Amino acid sequence: MKADAFRSELDFTVRIAGEGGDGVISCGELFARAAARTEYHVFTYITYPAEIRGGISMIQIRVRDWTIYSMGSQVDYMVVFNQASCDRNLPALRKSGVVIFDPDHVRLPANLNAIRISIPFSNISIRETSSRMSKNIVALGALSGLFKMERSLVAQLIKERYAHKGDAAVEKNLKALDAGYSKVVDSDQRGKYNLKAEEKSRGRYMFLSGNEAIALGAIAAGCRFVAGYPITPATSIFETLIKLLPRVGGRAVQMEDEIASISAVIGASFSGEKALTPTSGPGLQLMGEQLNLASMIELPLVIVNVQRGGPSTGLPTKTEQSDLKFAIYGTSGEAPRIILAPTSVEDCFYQTIRAFNLAERFQSPVILLSDQSIGYRKATVRLPDFAEIREIGECRPQDKLLLPSAEKIDLVHRIKPKRNELKDYKRFKSTPTGVSPISSPGMKGGQYIATGLEHDEAGKADYSPANHLAMSEKRFRKLEALSNRLEVNPPEYHGSRDAAIGIIGWGSTEGAIREARYKAEAEGVLVRHLHPKVLSPLPVRKIRHFLADLEQVLVVEENYTGQFAHFIKGKFGIKPIEMHKCEGVPITSNEILAGIKKVARITDEKNITKL
Repeated sequence: MKADAFRSELDFTVRIAGEGGDGVISCGELFARAAARTEYHVFTYITYPAEIRGGISMIQIRVRDWTIYSMGSQVDYMVVFNQASCDRNLPALRKSGVVIFDPDHVRLPANLNAIRISIPFSNISIRETSSRMSKNIVALGALSGLFKMERSLVAQLIKERYAHKGDAAVEKNLKALDAGYSKVVDSDQRGKYNLKAEEKSRGRYMFLSGNEAIALGAIAAGCRFVAGYPITPATSIFETLIKLLPRVGGRAVQMEDEIASISAVIGASFSGEKALTPTSGPGLQLMGEQLNLASMIELPLVIVNVQRGGPSTGLPTKTEQSDLKFAIYGTSGEAPRIILAPTSVEDCFYQTIRAFNLAERFQSPVILLSDQSIGYRKATVRLPDFAEIREIGECRPQDKLLLPSAEKIDLVHRIKPKRNELKDYKRFKSTPTGVSPISSPGMKGGQYIATGLEHDEAGKADYSPANHLAMSEKRFRKLEALSNRLEVNPPEYHGSRDAAIGIIGWGSTEGAIREARYKAEAEGVLVRHLHPKVLSPLPVRKIRHFLADLEQVLVVEENYTGQFAHFIKGKFGIKPIEMHKCEGVPITSNEILAGIKKVARITDEKNITKL
């Protein structure tokens, strides 16, 4: 894509902030859903307070006339409910931006360079509904009027959201909506953007979160069992599957803790089911021992780890990419597993399917590394062609398999022993790829011992040096076979081959890095961008090809120590420039752009034409 194509006719960001309990997220999600009914794309970023009530809550909504890659770097319109949320969020408002505030609870700086819209949310709510509870809907009405949204559409969304509270509650909220709508329309403070609903746009896209996309991807992949224990920010995956799995003949079980959850998933996989457990960092730690067991007995299963700020309880409702080293190395002994990282809400759906395909194909645990940012964010997502979902059946490591995409999705299953292999069944038979046929309970002749002890090909305990070496080699050959398959996949990097600067990232930073690359190219700086989705094992030859001829490599990630940078250093012997953000909020494209410019000024002046 050319850098000029990145410019949009319509591209703005709205941020709503207040105290937990103010209805900030409800207000923002209703506005985002209404905007998603238009012809435009919508992208949200949500951050909750850790407290049950109180603390600063915020939702940011970006609306654009084509694909959105990140939450944006500056806010154009801001709604603030109280002084604390105003003080914390106002620095993000661009110069001459618009701030909508409650004058009874917020005092704006006298020197603020912004358009001020004063609306007493609480007083209007009390006047219309005899309660302050609907002040967020007053704010929603003001935003609806500002962007010329159809009142009937927003009203319908309110009816759908609050129907469970009864007709009286719905009517009160509709009164609050109309009052806020009229306040902006009557004052002639309407914005320049017209967000009217477009019927034609509704059939092509869904508006959903990354966690919802993971749940839907699991169901599409054939997962029929999930066990979990509630933990922020992964709980909504489990909640979504609790609702949807019974509709397709599946089962979701809440366990007493994370150890029991992964144990139940191991049992389900042993019985032949595709199974998943969702968690976050502290839960992944607790699963370590059983993750080892799954590696030792070579069972396919998927663990979704929605990362949050750490260590310990850390920042339960904030984002971070700090679990990578634990995901790759964090168990006793050497237990092979596969690590994937989705890059967007839409990609969450396809990487979840890919996780199940790889787990079944290589008989290995797969960890899907998401994070709070991508898990909670919502975006307009293109619907896949469900007619192009194909059941491939049993799949071997060497078999050709298409990457899941909107155009075509292949679903695979583990290989099972043939009749002649069951006569003297060796569950852990050494093979060139390390993958051996796996039986299910009840299969005649398919009995075997599944133990955490080192064992021979038949599953019997064997601690001899020769056997331990042979079985270790067998287990790790699967990762080698996968790495070889990754080399024939399409390249995962973008940008000019003439670039002297390369950027490497992983997971949810992809959109911000992509935007930064477009902006840099518009200013005359050529950049090459690599964003692998399989983090372990890495496609070594492909990455060496990316690194060739680069003068500087910048590794961007959201943690304090540069975990992926250290991984890349160890694998390829390079000395990248590390760019970290460890603040509980996503890195922005402007922050990355500033890093690119700094590197370019020092090492790549020949490519600078406009700086």
